[in-house]
Amino acid sequence: MTHIAYSKVRLQQTTRFYRDGSALAGTIVGGPAGLETKVNVESDEPPERIRRLVDMAESSCYALQSLVQNMEVTSVFTLNGEALPEAAPV
Repeated sequence: MTHIAYSKVRLQQTTRFYRDGSALAGTIVGGPAGLETKVNVESDEPPERIRRLVDMAESSCYALQSLVQNMEVTSVFTLNGEALPEAAPV
């Protein structure tokens, strides 16, 4: 990693989610609705070095990259050791 001298860093993150439908009716859905990150760095380093640092931090963050990149998701569910059907009957 790169050594960057700084005196203070403040990070504020707001994550929004949505949920629609009804659990009783079996129509409930939910997911991410947005993510906002604000980072305030106090440093004597030149802006280009700080920009490079935050770019590297974002590109190497597993959680952030899981949200912004399309990826394959696989789920396996079992009940008492037996596989559940792919989808519940309607």
